[in-house]
Amino acid sequence: MPALSRSQTNLIVYLTSFFLYNFARVLPHAVLTVILLNKGMSVGQIAVIQSFFMIAVLGFELPSGLLTDTWSEQRVYELSLLLLALSYGLIMWSHSFWILSGSWFIYGISSAAISSSLETYFLRQYQHNEPLIKRFNVRFNNTNLMSSLLGGGLGSFIYAYLENALYIISIVLIGVAFCLILFGFHGTAGKAAEQRSSFCELVALLRTGLSAQLWLTIGQLAVLQIVAQLFFQFWQVLFLGAGLKQTQFGLFYVGFQLIALGSNWVFARWNFRRGEVFLVLLMVSLFLSALACQHWQFGMVSLTCLFLVPFNIYSTQLLVNLQRQAPARSLASVTAVSGTLGSVVSLLLLWGVGVLDHFQSFPVVAVEAVGLFVLLSVGGYVWFAWRSRRMAE
Repeated sequence: MPALSRSQTNLIVYLTSFFLYNFARVLPHAVLTVILLNKGMSVGQIAVIQSFFMIAVLGFELPSGLLTDTWSEQRVYELSLLLLALSYGLIMWSHSFWILSGSWFIYGISSAAISSSLETYFLRQYQHNEPLIKRFNVRFNNTNLMSSLLGGGLGSFIYAYLENALYIISIVLIGVAFCLILFGFHGTAGKAAEQRSSFCELVALLRTGLSAQLWLTIGQLAVLQIVAQLFFQFWQVLFLGAGLKQTQFGLFYVGFQLIALGSNWVFARWNFRRGEVFLVLLMVSLFLSALACQHWQFGMVSLTCLFLVPFNIYSTQLLVNLQRQAPARSLASVTAVSGTLGSVVSLLLLWGVGVLDHFQSFPVVAVEAVGLFVLLSVGGYVWFAWRSRRMAE
């Protein structure tokens, strides 16, 4: 068997580290509300505590992307792991509302930093080679989904025996993930001077140096959050409205993860680069059909599961487009801009649902939100096609 190259070894070390990190991160998620209730927090306090996470993501995603491009992918990744360990340590030991709020804020900084850190190291090497970028995303998605599936599934069982000590397991695994990168990753910890972009250069590039096609992709990723948040934040509301039992939700969570793995398998074997509009229309049709089947449980569940296939494929294709189109030296910053806009859209949608829910039933609000998504998404593709044709004349 031929020896692995340094690049292959680095990729294996990174994916192993990320698997441990993500497994440790999601391990408490299945019982997160229960943990906070047992610490004496009210439902209102829990909502405020968790809001600090989103505030931190909004505030730090773009700065962390700029830091990655100007400093080091590896160091930012290691820093995010240390911040997560600190956050989980505070959650484990504290019963104070303000300390718990601070821990969620630190967790948000960690999440913002890791989203465009060490994976950028590999994507820069692939430059604009779409097959290599696609292959990397498939392997990364499989690692992310499998660790989420195992961590989310085992968390509630471990908590039944260990309670708050569940966080000790997470912190130990985060430490192992950190050591793997610190001692096993042999990339350049800091960038050479000729590879490093200055802060001013990056800001100038973000303001004037991005192509219209890249801005279209960034916009489509942001707009996709309308459907993503609508489903992932409120699917339980829809299923309860259809008469499904809460005890079945754990099975549905596992099923959704398995569907995502299957979608990733399909994405790896077919080219969807020219089929974005078709995927948008297909997933919207399936989602609206599921909403129309609220009094037919089997139909609603089946159509919801089918909706997730084009949704997962479309979101991954957009991410590959972003990584292919972005300038290599500012890839982390461009990814951070995309993530920040997506977070803004997510917040606006959640606030909008909160307001409209006082006047309309949730299925009606969902239909209106999906209509807005179709208008913005398809409208964006039509605008770009019109602009491209006009410039070609």
